[in-house]
Amino acid sequence: MLTLTRNIRFSLTRTLDRAAVLNTPRGNTHAGWPSMDTLAGSAWEATIEVRGLPDPRTGYLVGIDQLDLAVRTRSIPRLLEAHAAGECSAVSVARTILETAGSGLTVKIHAVEVEVEPKTRWRVESGDMSMVLIQRRYEFSASHRLHLPELDDAANEALFGKCSNPNGHGHNYEVEVRIETRDSETPLSILAVDDAVNSLLIDRFDHKHLNLDVDDFKERVPSVENIASRCVELLREPISALGSDSRLHAVKVWETPRTACTVLA
Repeated sequence: MLTLTRNIRFSLTRTLDRAAVLNTPRGNTHAGWPSMDTLAGSAWEATIEVRGLPDPRTGYLVGIDQLDLAVRTRSIPRLLEAHAAGECSAVSVARTILETAGSGLTVKIHAVEVEVEPKTRWRVESGDMSMVLIQRRYEFSASHRLHLPELDDAANEALFGKCSNPNGHGHNYEVEVRIETRDSETPLSILAVDDAVNSLLIDRFDHKHLNLDVDDFKERVPSVENIASRCVELLREPISALGSDSRLHAVKVWETPRTACTVLA
């Protein structure tokens, strides 16, 4: 079993009518089709996820051209119509693609993620389309030192390397908060999520020395693993309290672009 993903970019903000849009040339689809023909609009990116066993002869699970064609011929017309009627939300776009693009494909679409705002993704899976996974990123800068107080400097350096520098070192951390919520008449407020994350995590850790300035790591080594775990501890109950059948799913923390840790809630 494997998972294949394909990113498809498009704009729904148009001055042309729907029929004219669908007849525009498919030129630079890497940038997106339909493309924007206005000075200001919205640009979407959908990630189509399919799962299955590849064909033993071709090695293909499904041709990516078929995924592109399915979205552009079956989903985009519906989305343009919904956008013109003012009925587009991130969840409805993901659900429309999930409901329409799969017809005629040799594999079932497992999930669709859409992004219209940088660093925020909305995921809907075929198994339960009423459940939505919201994934939103934040950042903070902090310094820390990895060391054990019971060891001397030489032993700490042997264990943690340069990360045990007595004066510490810094990182620009990225934090992705993942929240499961039910689609309902009172959807989860992104502003409320931002308020919770900013007050509980960002204000707490940003521009701090994690060993010296906060109590969270007085007795705990501030490794990326422990930072992610602490974020889960701080957010689990406040996210549930936001209502709309919401619960914290996971927190992923990047210490560097190449090093990250995800802790499930």
